[in-house]
Amino acid sequence: MLKILLFSIIIVILVYLLIKLCLYVYRPFFLSKTFTTIEQMYKRVQIAAEKDISLAFEDLKEWRSGDRVVIGLYSEDEIMERINAAKAAKSHEEEVYDKFLRLKERFILNHDKLSESIIVYQRYLNVRLQQRQMAASAGAYATARAVSFDEARAVSKEIMTAFKEIKIVLDESERKLDILLT
Repeated sequence: MLKILLFSIIIVILVYLLIKLCLYVYRPFFLSKTFTTIEQMYKRVQIAAEKDISLAFEDLKEWRSGDRVVIGLYSEDEIMERINAAKAAKSHEEEVYDKFLRLKERFILNHDKLSESIIVYQRYLNVRLQQRQMAASAGAYATARAVSFDEARAVSKEIMTAFKEIKIVLDESERKLDILLT
């Protein structure tokens, strides 16, 4: 009976060590794939930010060339505000990405903190990409259909509510990244 108990304890220990060894061996591959995914998501966010900047510059160019539609929609100051806001948004995304890179370097040996950093930043990027997709969908909805004023107002309220909720999630994710940095 004692031999069976001792043998089963040895088997459990060996299985535990084998699992630990497998996790140790596969961890770099998993992390590499995760970091590649995060970099791809970040590049998509950056491309969208650069597109916002270029569209605002195109509007400014058209406004200065005398395009009546653009002149009727915006003043030059409003277009300049859009350009500055788009540049600030791109800069902000770069700052958040830099925070993640610092966390990645700091916690490369601390698996729990690194996992938390990855989860928080991936959530941030997912929400940011979802926000971009919602904005594009709302624009497509407004331009694709002849929408009554009441419909447009109702959709606008829904979109604004969703963007406020998204803003809360983004701020929470940034706050968690800041806490991890301290």
